[in-house]
Formats: sequence, C-alpha cells, structure tokens
Amino acid sequence: ATRHFRALHLAAIHPGGPAAGLSACRPPVFGPRRDRMARQARNLGLHKLESILAMLMDADLDLRSSKPIPARAMLERAFIRIAMLARN
Repeated sequence: ATRHFRALHLAAIHPGGPAAGLSACRPPVFGPRRDRMARQARNLGLHKLESILAMLMDADLDLRSSKPIPARAMLERAFIRIAMLARN
C-alpha cells in the first residue's frame, strides 16, 4: 500500500502532470493501470496523499514496535481511514 501511495504522491508532485510522473517512476507504470493511477492522483490531491502516507507510516511503526497490538485490526482501521479520507 505504501509503495502505491508513494507512486501516487510522486505523480501528484511531478511538474509534467500525473501521467508524466507515473512514467518517470521506477519501474514505470504503463497502460490502463497508469490511467487509473493518474486519475487517483488527481482526485486525491497532494495534501490527502501526504496525510495517507503519514497514516501508513504510523501504522508501520506501530506494527514494528513491541506493543501487543492486533495487526489485522490496526491495518483495517488504517485502510478505513484512508477510504474515508478519499471520499471527502
């Protein structure tokens, strides 16, 4: 998930637009997948993508910590927050 949203973030900040940003990614994204990801980058926008990346980073750090946290529940909550953020 983090790799996907990092690619969307790179596409959103690329000066040539989202499609050019996805082509500049390594490995580059081609075909219908590039069109879908470019649409996602445009719809989410830079600020939402940065918030999503922060949520995923926090979840990753919590999962790697020594806290006794149910991993599945934490990931479900993170993805629900991402879905709610994407809807607004």
